[in-house]
Amino acid sequence: MARGNPAVSNRFSGGVAREAVAQRYATARTFIRTAGFVGAIYILQGFFLQIAGHDTAVALNLSFLGDMKLVGSFALGGGGCAWAAVERALRHRKVEALQGRIRELETAIDPNRSSSGLTPKGKANPKDKTS
Repeated sequence: MARGNPAVSNRFSGGVAREAVAQRYATARTFIRTAGFVGAIYILQGFFLQIAGHDTAVALNLSFLGDMKLVGSFALGGGGCAWAAVERALRHRKVEALQGRIRELETAIDPNRSSSGLTPKGKANPKDKTS
């Protein structure tokens, strides 16, 4: 950079010049992205035109993949429901096993303590259910 030439030094010393360079790079990046996108569409267009209207292995593979996704979805859903049912049963069993000790500790602290009315398994009192 020449120190004696004020036009050159002013051009690079200000933020306006840097902003212009940054803007050019941003425009170039946008152009490259757009050109890549358009190129990919052009290349894929040829592929889709060749297989259009034909019963190909691609269609069969896509159909098989769709069926596998459906089977996998049902398997995961069913497995999740089964896991939840087992966890619920285990939780009720654990509450029933611990409820005697908890009741002893509560009555030791306050003998006049009233019950919440829950069943030994921790479920709501059947008398509380509305019809």
